Amino acid sequence: MPARPIPFIGSPGQRDTVSPPPDSRFVNVLFEVDKNPSPSQYPVNCVKRPGLSTSTQPFGAAATGRGVYHWSVTGDIYSVFGASTFVNTSTLVSSMATATGRVWFQPIHEDTGQAKLMISDGAIDYQVVSTNTVSTISTFGATTHLGSSVELDGFYLHGFRDGKIRNTAVNTVSTWPTAGFLTADTYGSDLEVIYRQKDQVMGFTKNRIEFFFNNGNPTNSPLLRIDQNTLDFGIAHKNTLAWAGETACFVSENAGNGDGGRSVYMIQSLGKVVEVTTPHINRILAAEGLSISSCSAWMERIAGQLVYCLNLAAADRSFVFSVDEKMWCEWQNAVSTRFNGVSATSKNGVTYIQDVSSGHIHTVSETVYQDAGANFTVMLQTPRSNFGSAKRKYETELDVIGDTSTGTLKVSVSNDDFATFSTPRDIDMSKASKNITRLGAFYSRAHRFTYTANAPFRVQSFMPEIKEGI
Repeated sequence: MPARPIPFIGSPGQRDTVSPPPDSRFVNVLFEVDKNPSPSQYPVNCVKRPGLSTSTQPFGAAATGRGVYHWSVTGDIYSVFGASTFVNTSTLVSSMATATGRVWFQPIHEDTGQAKLMISDGAIDYQVVSTNTVSTISTFGATTHLGSSVELDGFYLHGFRDGKIRNTAVNTVSTWPTAGFLTADTYGSDLEVIYRQKDQVMGFTKNRIEFFFNNGNPTNSPLLRIDQNTLDFGIAHKNTLAWAGETACFVSENAGNGDGGRSVYMIQSLGKVVEVTTPHINRILAAEGLSISSCSAWMERIAGQLVYCLNLAAADRSFVFSVDEKMWCEWQNAVSTRFNGVSATSKNGVTYIQDVSSGHIHTVSETVYQDAGANFTVMLQTPRSNFGSAKRKYETELDVIGDTSTGTLKVSVSNDDFATFSTPRDIDMSKASKNITRLGAFYSRAHRFTYTANAPFRVQSFMPEIKEGI
């Protein structure tokens, strides 16, 4: 069998929830499609993800990360760790109403010209003005709300568990008219989260997604439902929703119609809502069960690609979707089977990622190849293949096509359906010829490649030389 290039490309594959997961995996990478060559050939590079450099530790010690946000009005980074809110490294609020759970940020620019940043933990809103002065704002009747908020034409909106989307009086964040609400759900399910895209507000329940616009009503709620736009599925949990600009992703659910399945959907600029996950990932999402409430998600630009990162608690894995390349991969930290970034923001072209538990905020850099000084491992695990023959075969040589770098690429194989892997063998990535020989006999085989060096890493494909036996 003549050697042919096999691209390092694919989505996470999983037939069950055993650990470590079998089948194909591409960990701590991004895929880059080179669209400059001839239209008939678009090579795909598999590239080590950027590393993390420690920027600050506002809390001064380990603490639970709950959210990070760059407010362009002040140019500052706002973060919440535990029950404390910080601007850069200075304390804004030392004792919030809650100490766990996602915190939401909503910038507001009133017609009066006063800019505000609303920080909400679901119990109390904290109003920050441009001088970084903070005041506490109670919502309607001091009622606990969903946390997420929206600004629309001078109205400040909050969603409540009973389905009501309540609004303030125009150009205020604290005056809540008793009749200033509209009930979002008409299908008998609790409201989970509200979100704005362009000039429309979306209300996400477990069973439906409804769309509203400012109808200019003189009394009560300014909103009017766009009935024909209602989608017949909802959201698994508000923590799965993340957005950047006019792109949003979330994990769907529609238990009300007897459909227990889950998928990741994407909506851009109020266009068509499209499913972006594979059946493999959908099975993992369904297996999360109630643990989906412990997930976290964020969306930011990494290495030139807009990515959606979904951290799952029960699976203890992080799945990353490139909005630009429409491909999935996995990320891990040096000491964890999932990525520890719980929230992200960007400032002046630099992406900041908040750690879930260390109390740190990190910066992302394409010229850094470690996470806070610790090496992390790239793993490329291929599907099982018999290379077109059920007979016994011999792999006499394996070549890797990739950039010259430093360090070693470790190669191991599994001939027993991922139950065991052979002792890794080294390929020197500094050599012009990146190959090993005499990889043994097999009937069907999977390959695993790992790279841990503090160096850049980019590969395109591997070429196994297979000889068929008798």
